Amino acid sequence: MRAVQREPLDPKNPLRFTVIRVPFFLEPDYPRDESWSETNRVRLERKWGGKQEFEEQKRRHRLKERGLDAGIKHFNLDRLASSTMQSHRLVQWVTKNYGCTVSETLYNDLNKRHFELGQKLNDRKMLVQAASAAGVDAQKAEEFLASSEGEMEIEGALHILRRMGIHSIPNFIIGASEVYSGAVHSSELIQAFRKIEKTGKGAPESAFAQVLGIPDEVLGQPLDASYAEASG
Repeated sequence: MRAVQREPLDPKNPLRFTVIRVPFFLEPDYPRDESWSETNRVRLERKWGGKQEFEEQKRRHRLKERGLDAGIKHFNLDRLASSTMQSHRLVQWVTKNYGCTVSETLYNDLNKRHFELGQKLNDRKMLVQAASAAGVDAQKAEEFLASSEGEMEIEGALHILRRMGIHSIPNFIIGASEVYSGAVHSSELIQAFRKIEKTGKGAPESAFAQVLGIPDEVLGQPLDASYAEASG
């Protein structure tokens, strides 16, 4: 997105972006109790069938190298894994009420807190702190997390993902029509964006805005170009 915005094909009609983070559960059967967690190391060794098998998988997929390419210098392997329902709900609520620039700020902060600092994503106190740091009213965020608001929307999005045959992440869905799966290189996404940019019409459709309850006025407020620069 930064590359396309820095050098638009038509400065009078630049491509702008609205980002919706679609919820996905790596571990859908995790207990939603806030007190429950396990280390990610334990989760992955169980998933791959043992310590040796997990080490072999890391080498095959070059996870450390890919993290460095994305600007993540240190993955905390012993980070606390937990249900992500609370964090998914919060990101969607912030998107609906504060717009995608604020929700992206929150999302990036949550990634750092979890993947690098090892914090668990169902910790309400941490989630409120992260929301407040992104500019969200802390009391309102706390009241929201204490409710069950948004859970049905999350379940609805998961149903659409299953119907689309998406069972893993990452996936990038552009304009509700094109799907790019796996660790897609930035050059592929730039090519896709340039193709849309050349039409001069954009790709305003969304496969998930309706089920997630994201209003049209939010979709009409693209990600701030200044944010795209700052987040790099």
